Amino acid sequence: MFDLDGFVAECRAALAADCPHGLVRELVARPVSDPIAVLERLGEPKRAGVQKLYHAGDLTILNIS
Repeated sequence: MFDLDGFVAECRAALAADCPHGLVRELVARPVSDPIAVLERLGEPKRAGVQKLYHAGDLTILNIS
């Protein structure tokens, strides 16, 4: 199952790396490859929209459906 808290923690850790964009791309590829797990965690979208999953001064994670 998709772990949102773990995903946020991994993305935050990637910010400290030399190439954060490449690491974040890899981190995003995992849940995208298993959309059922993401839907189980975030729920089936009822309509198109943008949902803020996490926001800090240096990182924002959005669910765009």
